Amino acid sequence: MIIDAHTHSFPEGIAVKAIPKMEAMAKSRAYTGGTNSALLESMEKAGIDVSVLLPVATNARQVEKLNDIAIKNNEGFTGKGLFSLGAMHPEFEAYSSELKRISENGITGIKLHPAYQDTDLDDIRFLRIIEKASELGLTVVIHAGLDIGIMPHNFSSVKHICKVLKEVAPEKFVLAHMGSWKGWDEVEKSLCGEKVFLDTSFSLGSYEPPEGVFVPESETKMLGEEQFLRIVKKHKTDKILFGTDSPWGEQKRTLEKIKQLIPDEREQAAVLCENSKRIFEI
Repeated sequence: MIIDAHTHSFPEGIAVKAIPKMEAMAKSRAYTGGTNSALLESMEKAGIDVSVLLPVATNARQVEKLNDIAIKNNEGFTGKGLFSLGAMHPEFEAYSSELKRISENGITGIKLHPAYQDTDLDDIRFLRIIEKASELGLTVVIHAGLDIGIMPHNFSSVKHICKVLKEVAPEKFVLAHMGSWKGWDEVEKSLCGEKVFLDTSFSLGSYEPPEGVFVPESETKMLGEEQFLRIVKKHKTDKILFGTDSPWGEQKRTLEKIKQLIPDEREQAAVLCENSKRIFEI
């Protein structure tokens, strides 16, 4: 089994508007149309069995609706296909009861996106949400580091992450983009070996601008292979999750690259399946 721990999709009517808008903001191309059907087609081509959906609430009003969609999705999950986490927003006041509700209804984790939610990760509201989620046994996935479309402020820097680890010590804490997008030197210094999971989404190599958009090559460069392997070696493969950030990462290509860089069968199985299977309870 292969599990992609970091993907996104939108309803058909929203995707057709959202994807071009997000491509323009990020100056980064999307590899699918951003719908469930497009993601499933991509998975089939790549040989991926499960994609974990990470819904992002950009305002408090969206939280319950997104979680209702996630609950309905997971009711039909049979062990293959799309498995959804829940959503939460720092301004959602009834966070405690909502986290309890989704936990009781088949949701095993939540996604937080400090940049899209315009709140630093070490804000007391996030700390309370993370603490309650951990208390309930939920996995917490955060966008870590800079956001390509919302720079230059870093809402979830390594410094913020270290404060969360010190004050809350969450049990299952996943840092997307190999710990901190564009902050990998700090990841090496301060996060390797800590009690966190790192996912590989939108981090290796270079990203591609949309057709007709020019971005200097120096800006498109992300995490180099040598540094990636150093981080993996220091942090250990039992705390690395395969993820692509589809539609922003191409699933087949990313999977092939991870297999190439982590050829050991036991380590590869941990990264591509076992770690995600355990923390997301798939």
